[in-house]
Amino acid sequence: MKNNRSHLPIFYETAHAELASALEMLAACKKTEKPNQAFGYFMHAKDEYNHAKCFFKMLSTRGKKSSVEIARKFRFVAPSLIKKGYISNKGFLIENMHLKDFIAFVYTNELLAKSSFEKILKLVGPYTKEGLKISNIMSDELLHHGMAKKFFLNHYPALQPWQLMIYRTKETLNNKGRKIYDANLKFLERLLTPLYKGVAFLAGFMANKLDLDEYKREGKNLMNISSKSVL
Repeated sequence: MKNNRSHLPIFYETAHAELASALEMLAACKKTEKPNQAFGYFMHAKDEYNHAKCFFKMLSTRGKKSSVEIARKFRFVAPSLIKKGYISNKGFLIENMHLKDFIAFVYTNELLAKSSFEKILKLVGPYTKEGLKISNIMSDELLHHGMAKKFFLNHYPALQPWQLMIYRTKETLNNKGRKIYDANLKFLERLLTPLYKGVAFLAGFMANKLDLDEYKREGKNLMNISSKSVL
């Protein structure tokens, strides 16, 4: 049960990331006017949707083994894609990035995703049914990575492969930054929640000690009320 509980946030976040990727690639498919490129984006989006479906199923399996209270925390709602930052409220990446930067972004993140799946594979076991599904997903991610690299180098021959490593390093740092930010938010939540509750309790305690008879105006001559009254 303890392992199951620790797995829930991993599958929850991964499912969000895969679904967000599917939406991003579908948006890119609709944006381009080149049939071959649109087809590539569409197939990429289809793969990401299937990946998200797999992870949501794994999440559901673990949620059923958890208490209702815990499972409720990991229930998927569409707005969380924006709330968690997987999709920007300012629009899709293809709408806000140059094509070169978008392709480089896909190139680096597909490779980073494979690295994340390697860790998940160890959690579920490489020879389990879930492990085989994750292995297939990893193969898809490598395929996407290779296609993005090929497109990038074909359309931007002036840039060398080592320059793609700069994009990868930058995105790796961004991912680590997001994880640190998320960890700090969780730490502050644990730190400040007791403080908020303590202040609320103190305010309620003080309110109970107030003499509320002073607030009753019925039958009173307001001219006779003390100037120090809160009325």
